[in-house]
Amino acid sequence: MWVRARIVGGKTLHWGRASWRLSDLDFKAAGHDGFGENWPITYRDLAPYYDRAEEFIGVCGANDGIWHLPDGKLLPPFPLVCHEQIVRRGAEKLGLSAVVMRMAMLTALKPIHAKTGRAQCHFCGNCQEGCDVGAMFNSVVSTLAAAAQTGRMTLRPNSIARHIIVDTNTSKAKGVAFVDRVTRREFEAFAKVVIVAASTLESTRLLLNSKSRQHPNGLGNEHDVLGRYLMDHIAGSHASGNLEEFTGTDPINWDGKFSGIYIPRFRNLDARTKQSRFIRGYNLTLWPSVGIYPGNAGSTPGFGKQFKKRVRDDYPTGVYLGSAGEMLPRRENRVELDPDGVVDAWGIPVLKFHVRHSDNEREMARDAAQAAGEILEAAGAKNVGTEAGLISPGRMIHEIGTARMGTDPKSSMLNGFNQMHAVKNVFVTDGASFTSSANQNPTLTILALTIRACDYLVDEYKKGNL
Repeated sequence: MWVRARIVGGKTLHWGRASWRLSDLDFKAAGHDGFGENWPITYRDLAPYYDRAEEFIGVCGANDGIWHLPDGKLLPPFPLVCHEQIVRRGAEKLGLSAVVMRMAMLTALKPIHAKTGRAQCHFCGNCQEGCDVGAMFNSVVSTLAAAAQTGRMTLRPNSIARHIIVDTNTSKAKGVAFVDRVTRREFEAFAKVVIVAASTLESTRLLLNSKSRQHPNGLGNEHDVLGRYLMDHIAGSHASGNLEEFTGTDPINWDGKFSGIYIPRFRNLDARTKQSRFIRGYNLTLWPSVGIYPGNAGSTPGFGKQFKKRVRDDYPTGVYLGSAGEMLPRRENRVELDPDGVVDAWGIPVLKFHVRHSDNEREMARDAAQAAGEILEAAGAKNVGTEAGLISPGRMIHEIGTARMGTDPKSSMLNGFNQMHAVKNVFVTDGASFTSSANQNPTLTILALTIRACDYLVDEYKKGNL
């Protein structure tokens, strides 16, 4: 279930685009509940880089003044549709915040976006199939396009990285060995600094495969940390129901904006919201209920004319409130190179996974389903049902950890600037660097960490430290 995307642009071509900042509730989570380790950075360290990331990619939303969901540099939010307004009022009756989703979508166009030919969202509602005008952020229309305009980028597609090459004299990295996917010819690319950003799992696989006399267990893996502490957000718990006041009404293009409402974490924020059954927390999201296909048809009984009428009448009434929660960083949740010698089509050893949810995730899932049901009932929904299940790890495609940052080289791979402890000229700037998962979507934080790491890299390079 661990999704990889070997394609120029990677998973930014089809990601959900939810863009939330982490706060010190997340960066210093271990200080709140005693589990795991704190990140080696604070929100203050990352805040200016969040600013730069949001302005560059274009994130729409509202600044809501929620202390553990920091405000940002945002474009105007998408408006809420009727269902969202009603469910938001239900949440507010229970004392919960319900805010507009922050999405990496252009609701307004700034010169920084127009420079690469992007255009404003025109509500076609087909975002998951790709965006023809570049309104949704992806690296092909934004970051790679901007890099190409500098004249200093060489893009080498169809290249399967095999391992990082190590200088036998210095133990530093000196390049990358790769194979051409089409011709199967082997190549080497040399560099003074190597940035590993292949997405969590492929980055870790590359590092594990980068064995040498100086690094027999994988590049920089002196203390058996590489591959450990794998996390993915938990999901699957939800509630659904019907807003019967919309029975028989005409459906409109509610899915055109691909946005919804977001109920931020409300558990374990302080003594008043502390739970005894689990630590950390989750969020709840309500997405547009009326899509291009009436999803209620599959569960509606009947046949013929009456069946069609019931599907049509119920079509605009459905509401679905889903959850996403934090998965704890546990050393035993890990990946390794397959011990039986399994390799891919290019002869490169593949990963084997050892991952399971803990009691903490299961208790959190039960609480999320119950809370979602209570919110829908408070909103006046009928036929409310809940499901406290957990989808398999990997299904959320928010994989993080495995080469985490920290202050102690014995329990982490990277320092606070995404620089490898053991190999100073290697930086890992994707989700592999996360110390803990929080419950917010990881991409915006990955971007901010990358900008910060690059600033540090340039400075260190000028000083001759790399």
